[in-house]
Amino acid sequence: MNAANTGEELKKGFELHRTGDLAEAGRIYKTILERDPDNVDALNLLGVIMQAAGNPQAAVGLIQRATELAPDYFAAHVNLGNALQAAGRAEEAVEIFQVALKMNPLMPEVVSNLASALNDLGRHVEAAAICEDALNTKPDLAAARANLANAMLGLGKHEKAVENYRLALEGDPGNANAWFSMGNALFELGQGEEALNHYQEAVRLSPESAEKHYNLANAALALDRHEDAVESFERAIRITPEYLDAHVNLGSALQSLGRMEDAIARFRRALELAPPDQPNADLHWNLALALLQNGDYEEGWREYEWRWNNPDFTTPRKDLEQPLWDGGDVHGKTILLHTEQGFGDALQFVRYAPLVAAREARVVIECRAGLTRLFKEIEGVADAIDAGDPLPPFDVHAPLMSLPGIFGTTVETVPADIPYLAVPAGAAADPRIAEGDGLAVGFAWAGSPTHREDRKRSVEPGRFEPLFSIPGVRFFSLQVGGAGPGFETLPAAGNVIDLGAGLGDFADTAAAIAALDLVIAVDTAVVHLAGALGRPAWVLAAFASSYLWPAGRDDTPWYPTLKLFRQRRAGDWDSVFEAVREALAALATEA
Repeated sequence: MNAANTGEELKKGFELHRTGDLAEAGRIYKTILERDPDNVDALNLLGVIMQAAGNPQAAVGLIQRATELAPDYFAAHVNLGNALQAAGRAEEAVEIFQVALKMNPLMPEVVSNLASALNDLGRHVEAAAICEDALNTKPDLAAARANLANAMLGLGKHEKAVENYRLALEGDPGNANAWFSMGNALFELGQGEEALNHYQEAVRLSPESAEKHYNLANAALALDRHEDAVESFERAIRITPEYLDAHVNLGSALQSLGRMEDAIARFRRALELAPPDQPNADLHWNLALALLQNGDYEEGWREYEWRWNNPDFTTPRKDLEQPLWDGGDVHGKTILLHTEQGFGDALQFVRYAPLVAAREARVVIECRAGLTRLFKEIEGVADAIDAGDPLPPFDVHAPLMSLPGIFGTTVETVPADIPYLAVPAGAAADPRIAEGDGLAVGFAWAGSPTHREDRKRSVEPGRFEPLFSIPGVRFFSLQVGGAGPGFETLPAAGNVIDLGAGLGDFADTAAAIAALDLVIAVDTAVVHLAGALGRPAWVLAAFASSYLWPAGRDDTPWYPTLKLFRQRRAGDWDSVFEAVREALAALATEA
């Protein structure tokens, strides 16, 4: 077939290509190459189709051959740069785009492509500078505006990024990547609803992108839209079955819905996908929590030990010369038990100290300041010291929260001999608690703001206001510290007194709780202390919360005197406080 016929075929193929019939266009290009393997136009155009079909490596091979045969072929160099970038070879893409710009320096579109590759390499300052140049030449070039926004996002200038994404989308409203990246910028700015909207549009425009579904799911998860998050994570996984992070976060979303069996299965699948030479401590930690919530304590405590391999774990691993205790003979030895994580964790797991002492060991506890006076009074404890103070001589040591695993604790064998804490001598309750008639009820609305699940467990103090009108009840705030809005935000009421300012440590709080008839609080140290003292307390629990508060029941094996008031669905505090108000009104009537 002569050159004229080949030219006609190329023209026909290009027209089909332009109108979107890539399969037929590709067939024509392949036919031409079967007769003429060195036809640079067919090589270049077939390469473009291969890239569009999701095969950038094949595209690189075809287009690269075209540039070798025709070193001055400008369009092929531009297409080769695009294919190299799509294949994850950004360094080579930068070099090729630079070659193309030497051929034709007055092409702002190619400058924009170069900026995109530079962004991929993290060279955001360079990318921003050449985007500005491209926009000076062609102010309405949406691709350059989007790449400038990407550079701003990479530089942490999220507001600038959003501004430029808006301009880019005005010029190119069908740019799925711009919608997606603007969602990322908005998410970083804490504008979750807006981010979600942008991710949804990105997914609509690019429904086969697993990454876009994944980020949409993460935004939904951050907004506590767990069902929506599950759906989007599952879509991401259907597109890319081995998407490790999607499996992990899907497990977390399922966990938040109380679907523990499904969450555990997802975490196990993620562990299968994780690189064996890169142990994922955070994933093991997630699995541990799900197992414990599901009542599988044996494997749960074992997985819980992975916390020490997580660089982001709240408590640093102790680097001590003495060996860790593994449950062996400690007769006549001194063992150092050291607390970890939050105050509530220490108050809960210090119940194991008497069990260690029962093995005829001398027990010393190192704990956070504020707990020392209380812990000195525990049966079998020889001494308690503040964290950071010089350590006394000891033979072995153990983190307090490793003890359930060492003792082989199951749901049925939780050590729940209550009380295991007592009010120390010298700690006296505020006399105002005894001054007056009716039920004396303590309350607390917030835990530590540094707790990773704090937004799910803490509430605004105003949530308690409807309780204050119940006849025959006096209320005493036990809230200490700066955990969100304070007591002063509550309306003045004669039956509501703030004790928080006078509570110097947990020994003082223990004295107050011991004098009260009831404590009502969110899942924080106050309810742990009440439970450890054997005092009645009502726990305001999130829908899917800690393994301490088992699903499907209103009590806990860890604290016999505690009663749970749980959300009916995630975030539903209204039903919780309504139930508490009814129960408290009934209790006040009986008193």
